[in-house]
Amino acid sequence: MTAPQNLRYPVFVSWLILIAILTITHVWQGLDYVGADNDDVLRLVQVRDFLSGQSWFDLYQYRLGLDGGTLMHWSRLVDAPIALMITVFSYFTSQENAEIAALFIWPLITAIPVIYGFIFAVKTITGHKNAVVVGAIGAVIFILGTGKFKPGAIDHHNVQLAIFALIIAVLLHRSYPWISYAFAGFLSALTLAIGAETTPLVAAICAIVAITWAWHGGKTLRRPTRMFSLSMGLSLTIIYFGTTPPHLYSQVVCDALSMGFYALGITGSVGLFFASALLSYHSRTVRFGALAAIGIVVIATAFIIAPHCLQSPLAELDPFLVKMWLNNVGEAQSVSMVLHAKPWSALGHYMVPLLAILLGCIKISTGKQTEQHLKILLLLILASLIGALQVRAMIFSNFIAMIPMAVVVANLRTQANADPKNQKLAVAFILAVLVSLPAVWAIIGLGLSNIFDNETKRTSAEETNNTAQMSCKSQDAFKFLANEPKGVVSSPSNLGASVLRFTHHNAISAPYHRNQAGMLAEIKSSIADPAEAETILKSAKVTHIAFCKSDPQVSISSRTAKNGLYANLAKGEIPDYLELIEATAQNALQVYRVR
Repeated sequence: MTAPQNLRYPVFVSWLILIAILTITHVWQGLDYVGADNDDVLRLVQVRDFLSGQSWFDLYQYRLGLDGGTLMHWSRLVDAPIALMITVFSYFTSQENAEIAALFIWPLITAIPVIYGFIFAVKTITGHKNAVVVGAIGAVIFILGTGKFKPGAIDHHNVQLAIFALIIAVLLHRSYPWISYAFAGFLSALTLAIGAETTPLVAAICAIVAITWAWHGGKTLRRPTRMFSLSMGLSLTIIYFGTTPPHLYSQVVCDALSMGFYALGITGSVGLFFASALLSYHSRTVRFGALAAIGIVVIATAFIIAPHCLQSPLAELDPFLVKMWLNNVGEAQSVSMVLHAKPWSALGHYMVPLLAILLGCIKISTGKQTEQHLKILLLLILASLIGALQVRAMIFSNFIAMIPMAVVVANLRTQANADPKNQKLAVAFILAVLVSLPAVWAIIGLGLSNIFDNETKRTSAEETNNTAQMSCKSQDAFKFLANEPKGVVSSPSNLGASVLRFTHHNAISAPYHRNQAGMLAEIKSSIADPAEAETILKSAKVTHIAFCKSDPQVSISSRTAKNGLYANLAKGEIPDYLELIEATAQNALQVYRVR
């Protein structure tokens, strides 16, 4: 979708400001060139393997897990542009510098569509120039608050946010340009292929396009809807057969684009294409009846082809792994778990979406910009429901929520400028700015935690622990392990991706649900008594243990089994079959050889 001429300048200026802030912060803090998230690290490992000759269709991480490796569910569609940049830069500099440059640039590139989509959405709803400035500031603040666009952040979440921002811009466009709808169809297929966790949001996007067509019909939506459905169907087909190995064409999995999601996408897009082509000039009742029929067919297809995908992909996790791992992953927690563990922190996650939902209901009841607010409200409610199950999905909900909140801010700014002596308008404007920012609510939540939950002492301890954990993940921490003969490393799962990045060893455990067997072997060995742990480790062919006392999993395992392997190692009690590499004795990361 081409940016209107009057948005190119504010988007470009906002982007330059964002680059300056992120660059200064990155250099000032002396951060690693790879993001701190395990997903960033493993993405780099996957890109390196691809550049080293691993097939486009081969997504196995052969050094992760037990014998045979682990088939990952990440798409090559994100690997490709990063690998291309590294390849180009490597002609002019070293391989490491090429990686540094590519990993610095890529997240910043993905921020451009987010800035554009946010500004466009706010300006479309308000219709006045103040919205551009407010939208630009809101977009930059949102991006800075997420952490998903910092240099080194190369997991696929920033790409999904960029795609999602552009689709929202299309959905809110008042004139329904068919070429933009065709682009939105392609983007919907693309984000589905990049990460299946966005499937409910893609379904909501398709539903909005379909309902808009059913309501308006005729010349207005006939061509845009046909082009959206045609583009989505063709794009989904090209991407599916262009990224799926032929021997997996018939496989149905729920965490990646497979025959299940492909069949559902094709069924829906084909049905919508023919409905919009043949029924656009029929009555509204007929059009909605056609949508109901398409919906029934899509649901029936889901029950026939992929009934198990109607639940969370993580529902099939081993219950023991859920207890020892998943329930302790912060971003995977539900709203009830967040409220139980850190109730005031929920303000930063959920408050702005709740306010935006209330605001959307009020706006719809007044009949002002009803269609735009209905579309935003539908997406917002669905994204918030997903976020209630897993808090990491609230990043999408907060992005959507900030759009109507920014509209209120822009309107108040216009009114305050027109009546500069009105103090009430000025105060209302300032309050609207503050309540529309998730970061402000997060700060309020932290303050309330300090007052009511004695959070200061806990936060200080967590910061100290986080610093120690980061020390365990540094290249310097792994230099002794890297010099050991190639073997198999057992470590807390948070260290698995770093083992793969910094050494030539295999890692049996990393925090990915497809690596259940490896994670279970590592966790069970960590809580077993030393003799039983030896049996588990040797069964997994482990040659080394990488032990980080400050890792949260070590604490969990030590509390679970006070005489288990990790508890003993934390106390300095080393079983006979382990040999400590003396050079690591005083390090944050200690390395043991298995005799």
